[in-house]
Amino acid sequence: MKNKNKILIQITILAVIIVLYSPFIHRLSAQYIKESFSQPQNLPSVSARFKGYDFKIMLAKKRDEKAKGLMFYNEIASNTGMLFIYKYPQKMSFWMMNTKIPLDLVFFSENMEVTEYIKNMIPGYGKKIDLLPHYTSKGEAKYALELKAGMIDELSIKVGDKLEIPQIFLELPNEIQYSDY
Repeated sequence: MKNKNKILIQITILAVIIVLYSPFIHRLSAQYIKESFSQPQNLPSVSARFKGYDFKIMLAKKRDEKAKGLMFYNEIASNTGMLFIYKYPQKMSFWMMNTKIPLDLVFFSENMEVTEYIKNMIPGYGKKIDLLPHYTSKGEAKYALELKAGMIDELSIKVGDKLEIPQIFLELPNEIQYSDY
């Protein structure tokens, strides 16, 4: 009986401590999340060639990387982009939540051939979520590349063009589960 009372007292003390400090801990964690989420992500990038030009391509492989995409970037160079990599070809849908710059979006097959594209997606930074348009592929694609708006026209990108990027960079890490695609 003495042990039960002692354990009950310890649990009660722990509960009181948690209750007293939880608002402080919550404020700290909420502030950390807000600050870290409102910054552009810095993903690994690789060299690629597209339409005869050299590009620096950031690779978004994990769900959270793809969800954040190019949010909060104030600008990107004409030779820079972000490649969204999926395990299987699928219809894709993008929106521009918290994106400050207009973007072009190019969809690719498993062979890295352009299947379709969307020009000049409108920035959604500061807009209400329910007012943001969705930009959806008509068919299935395995990859999608976000580029600075105007690049589709500047490079005269057309269906069938090929993105040249070493296959090893397109592989998804083993630790990513199916639900992350």
